[in-house]
Parts: sequence; C-alpha cells; structure tokens
Amino acid sequence: MFSISDFKVEIETTDISAMVTSMNLYESIHGNVKGTIHVEDKLNFFDTFFTKGMTAVKISYAYFGKRTDIDLYADGVIDQVITKTGKSYNIVLSSLLNLNAAVTRICNVYSGTSNDILAKIWLETNGTQPLVFDSTTTSNGKYVVPNISSHECMRKIVNAAYDVNNTGMFLYQRLSDHGATRFTSIHDMIFNPFSPLGVPGVDGAVPFIIRNEEVTLGTTLAVHGMIGTASSFTLKDYNKDFIKKLAGGLWGKKVTEIALDETTNKVHSVIETTGIERTKFSLSKNLYSNIILADGPAGKETSYVQKSLFTPDNEVSQESITNMKFRLFNTNLHVDNVIAIPDLGCGMAILVDQGGNTVSATKTDGAYLVANINHMYVMNDGEMKYSQNIGLVRE
Repeated sequence: MFSISDFKVEIETTDISAMVTSMNLYESIHGNVKGTIHVEDKLNFFDTFFTKGMTAVKISYAYFGKRTDIDLYADGVIDQVITKTGKSYNIVLSSLLNLNAAVTRICNVYSGTSNDILAKIWLETNGTQPLVFDSTTTSNGKYVVPNISSHECMRKIVNAAYDVNNTGMFLYQRLSDHGATRFTSIHDMIFNPFSPLGVPGVDGAVPFIIRNEEVTLGTTLAVHGMIGTASSFTLKDYNKDFIKKLAGGLWGKKVTEIALDETTNKVHSVIETTGIERTKFSLSKNLYSNIILADGPAGKETSYVQKSLFTPDNEVSQESITNMKFRLFNTNLHVDNVIAIPDLGCGMAILVDQGGNTVSATKTDGAYLVANINHMYVMNDGEMKYSQNIGLVRE
C-alpha cells in the first residue's frame, strides 16, 4: 500500500496529527460519511479540549496528487485506556448533516417532484450545504409534513422517489466529494462506470478494474499498475434465501388490484370490556385540491386532482421499485486491503477480475456497483499508509 501526504487532523483549530496512529472513514450509498480516529494522547488533550458540546474535526491529506478535505464533528469518545504515560482512545466521527437532520423539525406543505421537495427541505435543514441532483425524478405530488424530524422526512421522500427509468433513489455522501451530498438513481449509478483517466469511452479511457494481480518484478516497479489490486475477494452471499425472495415477489408476481367502495364507514365494536377504544384518522381528501392548467387547445383549461407524493400510479408500481432496491443487493462481494484507488466513491460502477494471472477466474467477475468503502489509514514508520475495503453489489 502507498502513503498519504500533507496529513492533518484539526480539532477546533488544534492540530493533533502527531497523536493519530490510525483512522477509518466509511462511506455508503445508505447515508453520510462517518469514521473513527485512534489517538495516543501523551499531552492530556482529552481533558483540556474536549467538552460536552460539539467539537469540530477537520481532516485533510493528499494521495497521488488528489486532495481530500472534509469537515466532521466528534460524536463522542470511546474505548479510553489510561496508563502512567498517558491515554489512548477512539474519537467517533459523524457528519454535521446528521445533527442538522436530527434536531430540525419540519411542519410545512410542499408540492412538486421529489427533487423539488427534497431541495426545499434540504434548504430548511442544511442551508447552503451542497446537494447534487444526479438524476431527474418523475415521482411527484404533495407532501404534508406533520411536524417530524428532517431525518424522518427526507427518509420518506427517498424511499418513495423514482427516476425517469422507474428505478429507486439513494441519498448519500462520498469522501471524494469534500462534504457534498448526492441524490442518485440506481440507473444512473449503474451507468456511471468509474475511470480515473477520464470519461469512459472518451480519449481511450476504460472502466476501472479491481483485480487480483500476481506480484512480479514488473508489477512491483509499475507503481500506478498496482493501484486497485487486492489479494482477498470474499463472496459474502450469492442469491441467498432465493426461495424466500421468490415467494415474496422480488422478481415480480401477478397481482389483481381491487378498488373498494369508500362511501361507507365500518365501526368495530370493542371485543372486551377492558378494551381501550382508539380512533384513527386518515388524511383528509381536502388536503389535495384540484389543479387547473390552461394546457388545452386554444388555452382551454383542464383540471386534475392533486395527489400525495406517496401515492404512485398503483401499489404494484411502488412495490416493483422497492423490489429493485432489494434485488440490487442479491450478490455481495467484499474486496479487502485494496491498494487505495484515488477518487473512487460509492455509487460508481467498476469491473472485477478475481482471477488475474491465475486459474481462479469465476462467473462472479464482471460489473459491480460500489455500495460502500471503508478507507483505512495506519501509521507505519512515520508514514500514514492508506488502503480500502470495498463492498460491491449487483443483482
């Protein structure tokens, strides 16, 4: 593995890089960047600088000319060991966005596509923090938010959203994006092959291959040729619980949908005398008014009923979008101790060649989606070595 340079960890403007012996930064298509820092504290930094409030942490370094800068905050200290020479402990790192989403309450009404509504709620929650829309959403409607946390609010939007290709969406951060958040569809992830040399198919660039490279004098001398090589590929599961998935309709099923009469109310009597009566309220249809547009011939007005953001064309289409998300994780391949690949991030597509120059080629080679990356940094002989554990998925 290779080393990073210009490594710096600042806690409230105080540089503690000399005390850091290891660090992990984790990214996933399921959320924000998080991590831990292991500190060997000989200066009683813990008692001097850490408070019960939030503590800002700024991490920066360079790797093969690529800069990484990210602002996190200390979400507590764990596993502290005290000896006569000092303290050692782990600082838990979390994204500032997690705090904003947890403490901000949303009580408002929004209309538009999923992108439109998410952008408005994001602005209320995170202000000018960057949010990148990689995909165009066609899911649309009205969202009446009943005074819930921004985290819960955005989770509901993400789960119900789909793009022009009817594929589900993910909201996540990449380490290489310097703190920006992305909203991307499964379709655009799969058709976004990673190539560190440029855009695939242009100027001779090709999708990157993570491979099991045989170590020879030639590969050892070719530094850039070693990037992305690994010796450990673990197939965590392949088509696991197939019968259960098939029975659950993960690959589709015939559904007959019946619309029931909504004109009558059915009152269920209390079964026991000790039973507690409970009243349930459905959302009023008056929340969704008629929309009038002058889009007919010669400006003739047409009218349609506004719908909820969470009401798809039918329940079957919503179920198929949800099932696609689950099918994406049907095959899970873990690649450990990869010689770190600059700018690789979750939500990118890559190729895998487990055989390399041996006879271990397998049908589980080919294209995968990067679901998560554990970036690992370990101090060795005064240099911070950098490697990656990469989680790959596909149907």
